[in-house]
Order: sequence, then C-alpha cells, then structure tokens
Amino acid sequence: MKLVSILNNKGGVGKTTTAVNLSAACAEAGLRVLLVDLDPAASASVHLNFEKEGHNHKTLCDFIINSGTSLTPYIYPTESDGLFLVPSEPALHEFYEEMQQEDAADFFLQRNHFDQPFDLVFFDSPPNMGNLALNALAISDAVLVPVQTQFIALTGLELTNRVVDQARRHLNSELQVLGYLATMYDQRTRAAKDVHKILSDRFGQQLFETVIRINSKLVEAYSARKPVLKSASSARGAKEYRSLAREVLKRLDLKPKKRKKT
Repeated sequence: MKLVSILNNKGGVGKTTTAVNLSAACAEAGLRVLLVDLDPAASASVHLNFEKEGHNHKTLCDFIINSGTSLTPYIYPTESDGLFLVPSEPALHEFYEEMQQEDAADFFLQRNHFDQPFDLVFFDSPPNMGNLALNALAISDAVLVPVQTQFIALTGLELTNRVVDQARRHLNSELQVLGYLATMYDQRTRAAKDVHKILSDRFGQQLFETVIRINSKLVEAYSARKPVLKSASSARGAKEYRSLAREVLKRLDLKPKKRKKT
C-alpha cells in the first residue's frame, strides 16, 4: 500500500481537482484506491457527493472524537468502482486542534489505522501547512505537488518545498517527492508557457509530462458531484488525468489491474 500526499501551500491550484480525478483514474485502472479528505473545507467530499449537511455519514471528526484505531467504519464506497472515501467536514480543524492541545505527542492518523487492503491512499491536504498537512506527510511515502502555471504560484511553491524538506528531516526520513504537476495551464498565454518552462528547467524529470489544462468540464464535474471520468469520460480533462495516473503508477511501481466482476 502506497500513501501519497497531494499538497500545496497555495489554494486554488487544482489540488482537490487533482486528488479526486487522479484517485478516480487510478481506480479506473483497476486499483483499490482510498481518498482521505484532510481539508476542513471538505471540497473533495463535496465533489464525491459526501457533503456533511443533510447526510448521516461519519467523518474524520467522528474518528477523532471516538479516538479511533481503525478507519474502516469511516470509509465509504463512491460511485466510481474501486474508489473509496474518508469524508471531511468544516469542524475538522477545530476538533483536530483541540485533540492536539490535549495530546501533542502524536498525530491522530497513523499508518496502522489503514487496516483494509488498498493499493493506493491519497490525502487531499489542506492548503495551509498546519498539523493536518504535517500528519499526512509524517505517514506518506511520497508527495505530489500541483502547481498552477502562473508566476504568483511559484512563491507558494517555495514554502511547500521547505515544509516537505522539514517533514523529511524531522518526521519521515523516507518521504519522497513523487513529482510536480503543472495545472490550470492556458496554452494561449505567454505566462503559462514561461512558468511551465521554469518548472521544467528547475525540476527536470520530477515534473510530470502530463499537463492539466484549463477545462470547463472539470468545473462541471464538481457541480455534478462526480469525477470528470464519470461525468465526461471523453473530455480532455478526463484523458489528462488518465495520462497522469499512468505516470503516477509507473513512478510508484504499481501496475494496472483487471477488476474482478461482481
């Protein structure tokens, strides 16, 4: 089982869009995938039709309140075969900070809490570099960093890299950078091309070949409460996330599988 944090200090860079659609693409490739929504904004949960309001499902808040030792009661199947979700809710930050004050010695989420046989676990981390993000880094094998192809995004990238380096030194010496992903790319603008070149020059092979372009179908997929692979399977955004999934699986040394018919 590989655990991967999807992380960037700056909001609005396509982090949750990537978390949801990459998870769905890996599940489509036959893997058993779990997405853990660590963001109190709960955007990934909403995207997959698990918003807290009006529903009775358990969330990570309940896991904290119950001092859980297994995530199994908090894992839900989504409409995409092979893709499962641990939902979040806006109260997560408050409950987590309260728990940290009471017991600052440990993070609330540990690897042994994942006691189901998943091939891949993705964390949709919050945009700020607080304890929730650090918890994900402390137990992850790798980090995937989405970067919006605008110059303003490069400033936030520096902080993201520093936090990852600090996590490697102090929390998790095995943590690796899986790669950097250029997102929200608008090929009509010079700025997007220049930023992509900067990323390519700086990170070389760590930059994924796949580029996620601006695509209205990705926005519509969120409104439809589905991954774009379900709402518009032939759209460019769906094809790009399938391409990204192939790169991610190769870097993690995982292979697509044939899903057993039920």
